Amino acid sequence: MLKELNKLEAELNTQFPERRSVVHGALAAVIINEHVLLLGPPGTGKSALVRAIATAFGCRYFERLLTKFSTPEELFGPISLKGMEQDRYSRITTGKLPEAELAFIDEVFKGNSAILNSLLSLVNERLFHNDGTAVTCPLVSMFGASNELPEGKELEAVFDRFLLRFDVDYLLRPTSFRAVITASEPSVATKLNRAQLTGAQKEAAAVKLTDETIDAMITIRDACRTEGVTASDRRWKKLTKLVQATAYLSGADETMPEDLSILVDSLWRDPKERPKLAKVVGRIADPVGAQANEILDAARETATKVSALKATDRKKYVAEAAAAMDIFNQQQAKLTGLAKSAGRRAKHVVGDAIGEINGLHAELARAVSQGLGLGMRVAK
Repeated sequence: MLKELNKLEAELNTQFPERRSVVHGALAAVIINEHVLLLGPPGTGKSALVRAIATAFGCRYFERLLTKFSTPEELFGPISLKGMEQDRYSRITTGKLPEAELAFIDEVFKGNSAILNSLLSLVNERLFHNDGTAVTCPLVSMFGASNELPEGKELEAVFDRFLLRFDVDYLLRPTSFRAVITASEPSVATKLNRAQLTGAQKEAAAVKLTDETIDAMITIRDACRTEGVTASDRRWKKLTKLVQATAYLSGADETMPEDLSILVDSLWRDPKERPKLAKVVGRIADPVGAQANEILDAARETATKVSALKATDRKKYVAEAAAAMDIFNQQQAKLTGLAKSAGRRAKHVVGDAIGEINGLHAELARAVSQGLGLGMRVAK
């Protein structure tokens, strides 16, 4: 099962560039029957990714966009007219959320009280109350999407049900953008059946949670409190399963502190908190990966500054472009050195950073070779 899961993850990473952490987190969530929130603007591939995962696992899939005018019938099914003739108030749930194994609810925080109350019970307890009877639902994971953070206690309860939260923005790298706009619609060739998914879930649950990992988690919890970031004991308990799933996907039979890096996308309340959390968690769980991300952030900042000069100051752009390419070379050398001491997760982080900086270097070199992208003629 693990081999197929790794193939699926690699395929999804190819289909959805710059979404490695989202892809990994989504698969980990499915393995432990948890839910994922994708926060960000429309047109960033959120629904396409969830559909691809549902197709890969052969899951019964349900998708719905909520508005302030949405009714419970849209999610849970219409009232049975035959039931009403018998003084029963039951819903026909065929093809609706109560019978889905994987679901995508867009604008999930737009639902009214009637929808949200039923939704909470369904995602947390896997129960749907139909005419006074608690019906067990087969839901594996629900993916929610929103353009904005929720406000109000009622919505906070829904927000808390998402164990993983990702801030999904538009693509940054020109190479990624080029690949996406020239590619066909995302589709995956790797397929797993429901029995294979159940087997993977059992194997992930059997991964040993080491004392070293637990000690590091306690240190992270205390450090987060110092930074004003808190989470409930219930949430920390669920996060141990997420860490086990992360270790499992990497091929390990026991956890290690660097598997705690996924906590960064489990603890923030506002995306603005994520950079702070990344430093706190990275320093404790994966120092090498944290250093690689800092180098990558510096490279992105350099590329942005140089790009801003492209249409305003040609002479300065030439000088800054040359200096930036030298900086990129130095950063790649640092990353190559870091790779020598990297753990299993950090190797991927370092590799991704090297790949992105290579792309930034190539794009800048292409602009220079084409007359700096400014329509300049080469002197004779």
